[in-house]
Amino acid sequence: MSTAFSANPPATLYALLLKLRPLQSGTLMPFNGELVHGAFLYWLKKAAPDVATWLHNGNKRRLFTCSSLQFPLATQRMLEAERNNLHLPLDPEKTYTLRITLLLGELFPLFHDALQHFNTTQQGAKKPLFMQIGKQLFTLEAVIADHDDASGWTGFTSFASLVEKVQTFKLGKVESVAMEFASLTTFNRANQRSQIYGGHHARLPLPQYVFPGLVRRWQELAPSELAQMVQMERVEQYIEDEGIIISDYDLKPHQVRFTTHKQPGFVGMCKYDMRGPDEEVTEEAPLTVRQQLWLLAQLAFYCGVGYKTAMGMGQVRLI
Repeated sequence: MSTAFSANPPATLYALLLKLRPLQSGTLMPFNGELVHGAFLYWLKKAAPDVATWLHNGNKRRLFTCSSLQFPLATQRMLEAERNNLHLPLDPEKTYTLRITLLLGELFPLFHDALQHFNTTQQGAKKPLFMQIGKQLFTLEAVIADHDDASGWTGFTSFASLVEKVQTFKLGKVESVAMEFASLTTFNRANQRSQIYGGHHARLPLPQYVFPGLVRRWQELAPSELAQMVQMERVEQYIEDEGIIISDYDLKPHQVRFTTHKQPGFVGMCKYDMRGPDEEVTEEAPLTVRQQLWLLAQLAFYCGVGYKTAMGMGQVRLI
């Protein structure tokens, strides 16, 4: 097993790619995020019980995300297989990828130690078992966290670094941010004032669905001294006043199959225009609303957006 971890001090947020190889031929359902979620926690329970307990106890905070296992296939073929739940073959001669993000600073060194322990104890063994996804067995070939990986899905940062970065932004009258919703995304919605019609899954990335959820994630995960760098009331008011609007999109309805049910949602790209002017910053509000939205858009790369981000959904990046 090879690793590509940076020698920099541990960051608070990590996006890692695990490169896996099947130990034998077989098939797997094309969207398998819930299987990966269970397999990852099971591996951690054996390799690092304290970490697994931590993640389990912190489930309501969702301290990590998992992707579905990524097959080496063209995007359109993968989407078609997911829509129709066409099980795909696994080839022991090919490499498959899995994306894990860690959202708490203390998790990374523990996860790294667990990987190193696996590597040491299995050294010299022929293709050792690393993870079982469904009925299929995989060995681990590499772990990648570098910023410059060609996939565009890895990296690391800290909450403080994100704040420092957006504080340097000099924003024009209109600033655009485009987000790629690479895996099925949806928002579990319920009217808090009336339960007459029940909840539903919203299938469009409207600003009022995307950004307030990211505010909550920031305030849950950021260190206490940074948690109030974003303010829900100001973000919601800016959205209500239509300061942020959708200016372009390439979205498609999509659905995947979990083991017990179909899950509707969407995939694609959405571009948002954030319109000025900006208000003055103060000691109580050191970031303008637009800087806060930039901050949240960058956080989305690590924590995902919407529903079931720990089970393969809501994988997002800026483009």
